[in-house]
Amino acid sequence: MKLTRLSFFLGLLLSCFNANAQDGKGVFSSALHVALNACQIDGDGASGYNKFGYTIGTVIAQNLANKWQYETGIAISERGSRYPLNPDLPGKQAFHYRYQTVDVPLFFNKTIDSRWKAGLGFRTTYLIKARETEGIHLNVEQDSRKAGMLICAKVHYKVNNSLSYRLECQYGMVSVSNSAAGSLFFPAGAYYNCISAGIQYNVSSKAE
Repeated sequence: MKLTRLSFFLGLLLSCFNANAQDGKGVFSSALHVALNACQIDGDGASGYNKFGYTIGTVIAQNLANKWQYETGIAISERGSRYPLNPDLPGKQAFHYRYQTVDVPLFFNKTIDSRWKAGLGFRTTYLIKARETEGIHLNVEQDSRKAGMLICAKVHYKVNNSLSYRLECQYGMVSVSNSAAGSLFFPAGAYYNCISAGIQYNVSSKAE
């Protein structure tokens, strides 16, 4: 697992440098993206964005006509759900689900003005690790769907030519679980529901 993660981060850096080499055309741009994820899983019997995770990855974008842009990249993310022990509900078992995925996003962005940009798109995800740290769901990785998809909407606020703030809302289009409908843990399916807030640092800046 350590070798896999090291290879991934080396790939992130190389993808940024490769995109930066095309800046002379004024068409492509590349960036690093880091975010904190506030998460829940709709359908798991808990509520509230009280499971915290992260996203770290690279972004590659190309300008289109009329201030439109498409954007892709690759990232590692952690999402999940958490229900802490509640003394007022002793019969409700605490749990803490943690899902780590490789994300490949595709967005179409529209520049609104010199500071603001908005985008719509989706993230395809591939599960690399799943665990439930309270221990009530012992086979969570086997019960989890490997491939998934999130529909996403985001806004950027440009601070300067290098730095932007980024806020993204994500919702799962397929259930986290691959279990049958009668599953003890996710009887009605379970869907990622995530708010991701972070920064985007431009490695190249020729694209608008």
